[in-house]
Amino acid sequence: MSRLISRRALLATVAAPVALGLPSTALAESRWLKAESRSFALFGNEGEKTLREMARDLEDFDGLLRTLHGMGDAPPVRRLPIYLAPTRADFKRVRPGDQNISGFFSAGVGEVFAVLTAGNDSDVALRVMFHEYAHHFMMQHAPAAYPSWLVEGYAEYMMTARFKSDVVEVGVTNPRIGWLRGQIWSPFETILGRRALTGERADISAFYAQAWILTHYMMSDPERLKRLAAYARSVAAGGDPVALFPEASGIPFADLEKTLKRYMVALPGKRMPRPPSSALNLTFTALPPSTDALILENQRLKMGVPTADRPALLALIRERAARFPGDRFAELTLARAENDFGDRAKAQTLLRGRIAADPADVEALQILGWSCMLQARAVPAQAARWLEEARDHLAAAFKLDPDNPLVLYDYAMTRRGEPSYPSDNILNVLLKAQAIAPQVAAFRLGAVDGLVRRDRFEEAAVLLQPLLNDPHAPPERVKAWRKQFDDIMARRKPAASSGAGDKDAVDG
Repeated sequence: MSRLISRRALLATVAAPVALGLPSTALAESRWLKAESRSFALFGNEGEKTLREMARDLEDFDGLLRTLHGMGDAPPVRRLPIYLAPTRADFKRVRPGDQNISGFFSAGVGEVFAVLTAGNDSDVALRVMFHEYAHHFMMQHAPAAYPSWLVEGYAEYMMTARFKSDVVEVGVTNPRIGWLRGQIWSPFETILGRRALTGERADISAFYAQAWILTHYMMSDPERLKRLAAYARSVAAGGDPVALFPEASGIPFADLEKTLKRYMVALPGKRMPRPPSSALNLTFTALPPSTDALILENQRLKMGVPTADRPALLALIRERAARFPGDRFAELTLARAENDFGDRAKAQTLLRGRIAADPADVEALQILGWSCMLQARAVPAQAARWLEEARDHLAAAFKLDPDNPLVLYDYAMTRRGEPSYPSDNILNVLLKAQAIAPQVAAFRLGAVDGLVRRDRFEEAAVLLQPLLNDPHAPPERVKAWRKQFDDIMARRKPAASSGAGDKDAVDG
């Protein structure tokens, strides 16, 4: 898969953008703040109180997951950015085609981040965030080829967490219980073997509701939980998620629905004391006036924009950026748009100007490095020169931010056409990018490709395996990953010393 395609894939089916005019009063002074906690960076214009409350809920949810899984509380390498769209109209500035959702999580090459709606449906949005963060947490700390029903059932289970003043509740209730009480259930042989987002809307509703109650049941008892963990390991190793389940649950399929309906009457949830908040010490930063006009469009650019939508979005960004001459954020947003589907020379002029003003501007260095990579593709006769310049900018960015996975990945990609690719150093760079952001398929696939090229098939298979049951990936992509996995397994041999050194730095 090409790098350019991977950056656009998440929005491949989005409808034409809605041109949203901003009131002139909104441009006079930005109300947007950035609030940084231990694990999160929140962006919003709802005021310090709202951001502080959300930061506490998110940090405590992260702490809850760590407690339930017996993990330590070491801080993450990078904070997870979360953007609060003030209204549903603002939300559509990021996802124009989505009419009925309150939030989403994007694990793309451009950035791993979430967007939530604020305002009247903020509770719904927070539940969405808990669901998606459970996926994020699972992929970060325990990636494996879990069955799709368990991936979604676990996220549905954890999204029920409610943080009260002194108590945390998990699994006490779920809106899906109404579906379970009023609809005809699908056979569990179907639920256990299917993917999350396939079939008609009724099929999808059945999948999520029944996956939730089944996960709730299996996690509510210590012995069942042990059997569930063993079942998940067996499926991840290639076992049949349907055939293995009766033994794991101790219930034949003929009795499973009846058992769960009885269990649902009592629905024993978990209640535990709420620990002291881990988000008391927040750092607040006032963002520039250009934020109101462009922050959500900037996030849309990071996910990729369908070809048909680009002219209107580029015109909108050009018009808004022109209102803020000399503003760093406005210029970087404009440069990102011009670079990917506008005037690349103009983008490079803007980026060189930003770097001249501040040589430590990591974002400007990264975008300029990517721009040079695009130019190398566009003009093959001059590719060597453009790739060399790209490496210069990306190496400078690495020295300033050595844990930036996009900088690491881009740098490795500038070496991909070389006969010795990947060297020990470049393979370590790919592995480090994947380790920092394992949710990003492109980073994982880049590391898999590097390992295969070095005949490290066992390690490559382990890294590729979590993608095989991805409940959200298109079926044709999963089919391709499975073929790739089978090819790797066919080529594997007993592990041998890789010869790779400990070096994980980008060559200057």
